[in-house]
Amino acid sequence: MSEVKSVKLNSRQRLLLVVILLSAFTGIVIGALRSAGLGGSALLYIGVPTLIALAFVNSSDSKTVMESTLKAITFIILISGPLLQEGFVCMLMAAPILYIVGALVAWPFDHYRKKKENASKLNLYIMPFLLLIMSMEGVMDETTFDRHNVVEYSQVIEGSVSAVKSRLSGSRELQAQGSFFYRFFPRPEMINANGLSVGDRQWVDISYLKWVYWNEKRGSIQFEVAENKANYLRFKPVADDSYISSYLSWGETAVFMQAVSENTTRVTWRINFQREIDPAWYVQPLQQYMVGLVARAMVVSLQ
Repeated sequence: MSEVKSVKLNSRQRLLLVVILLSAFTGIVIGALRSAGLGGSALLYIGVPTLIALAFVNSSDSKTVMESTLKAITFIILISGPLLQEGFVCMLMAAPILYIVGALVAWPFDHYRKKKENASKLNLYIMPFLLLIMSMEGVMDETTFDRHNVVEYSQVIEGSVSAVKSRLSGSRELQAQGSFFYRFFPRPEMINANGLSVGDRQWVDISYLKWVYWNEKRGSIQFEVAENKANYLRFKPVADDSYISSYLSWGETAVFMQAVSENTTRVTWRINFQREIDPAWYVQPLQQYMVGLVARAMVVSLQ
């Protein structure tokens, strides 16, 4: 009888195999979280990378746990787009927190290896434990921070208040030049308007490149004029089929117009929105910055 030879994998092959299995596991977990309505919770952005990092704590194939963990997270980021049908833009947005969490879990284990004789192994699991607690944000009301946000942008532009309101009643292009961030994330391109009477509607066209340079996706956000006063307008959202709706919900938008001189007006564009993904400490500043760019683009379009 012929002998069956066992196949031994080298360290790189073993790492690749583990990462592939973890990627499949990640896909299953994300699918389960979305089915349970928890796809935007911190379980995804903190809990999952914590578990990935813990999978490498006993790895002896790499010089450090940190090296194995960051390699695995990088690989998962690269393949998760096609695997999970997510755009690479989403992966870029999530990458920093995945690396931060992975590094926080891995570092104590590398430190323990160097100081083994003077370190308590129990201390190694303090950080993963804290991160797993943090991953409960968004799972229930008691562990969810306030999601409501208000952002505004103000600028003095040429034209009287009546002239500005006339521009607001018509269609116009939107641009936010000079922002690297604005180029790659979902952005408004055009406002299609049919007047400013109460009940009139305006459509904001949104587009983004799912794979950074190709696969354009388009949608629109529909607003209705809810209030029209001499120096004030209020819009309420009535529909949103853009990709933005997957991570934030628009609230009411208010436009304030204050005459500075006969031919200049200070326009303040205030946007209310609700954050739909966690954790707040990471996502909220990004969304406030992005929505701030939108408010700026709205005001600049009136010049």
